[in-house]
Amino acid sequence: MKAKFEKAFLKGIRKHAGIKKQIEQKVRRIMECPVELGEPLKGNLRGFYSCPIKRNFVIIYLYCAACRKRGDAEIVACSDCSATPDETIKFVLLGPHDEAYNIQQ
Repeated sequence: MKAKFEKAFLKGIRKHAGIKKQIEQKVRRIMECPVELGEPLKGNLRGFYSCPIKRNFVIIYLYCAACRKRGDAEIVACSDCSATPDETIKFVLLGPHDEAYNIQQ
């Protein structure tokens, strides 16, 4: 499994450095079982997954194999989709629940 970290996700890590260890642990767990651990999102976030770090704090990510299998690749429209292997997880956003979901809308 390969991980890609978007700029917004890395910015979130710097912004919330106080929980960096929790973030790292959750990223490792997502890498082990991305579909089982995350909750698939719907609507304009279709194709993405959400996974809580703590009560009101989430990671938004994309698992390329699941995205393609469910036919969401056209909706998500990643600029590097064709060059990205199936076994890639793109960590997109990190932050408080309401902030993370509002950024994508």
